[in-house]
Amino acid sequence: MIRCLIIDDEPLARQLMESHVRQVKILELVKACETAMEAFEIMHREQIDLLFLDIQMPGITGLNFLKSLKTPPLVIFTTAFTEHAVEAFELDALDYLLKPVTFERFIKAIQKAGISKDINNTTSNFTAEDQAIFLKVDKRLVRIPHAEIFYVEAFGDYIKVITNKATHVSYFSLNKIIELLPDQQFLRIHKSFIINLRHIQFVEGTLVRILDKELPVGVTYKEALYKKLGQE
Repeated sequence: MIRCLIIDDEPLARQLMESHVRQVKILELVKACETAMEAFEIMHREQIDLLFLDIQMPGITGLNFLKSLKTPPLVIFTTAFTEHAVEAFELDALDYLLKPVTFERFIKAIQKAGISKDINNTTSNFTAEDQAIFLKVDKRLVRIPHAEIFYVEAFGDYIKVITNKATHVSYFSLNKIIELLPDQQFLRIHKSFIINLRHIQFVEGTLVRILDKELPVGVTYKEALYKKLGQE
């Protein structure tokens, strides 16, 4: 579990972030704070792994609050302004979210906290089997481990994620999901297909065999595929 704090002086912004956090099982919300000082007191009592930190706040800004911490946790900034992005990333922020924060953008950000770095900001505690994406399927947020995904197929305004257990249909796009998947493991081979390279059975010309299906390789994607497979 990743224990997190939300720090934002705007009630509606706090409520939106609380809603996002509570939909993701890997996150445990310790408190949604109105001020940096309230958060500071909690951080002296509780182990906090991740901050969702607003930048423009009365009293002390999010940037100055982060600078004041001797051993800061991971931080994802939330703000209505773009001008602080450079300084935020200079402070090693994981991400910089513009308000109002959409759920899909939120998911992309928290995957950096849960997968690319561990909660202590050292080496990862997450094995390859732990790495996953979260997709909204029907009215549920479903966790789909990377290792279980065979391929993803565009389906109108939806995508179909084919795994070794089920086929998940979600209102999402290939352009968006490819950003959530690690590029060392997944590759887009066609305008309608993303594949898990670990599940390729064979490649022949402009066809890739995965499971019992032969998937087409688009002309503009062929070179990248063969390069990825060491066949330049």
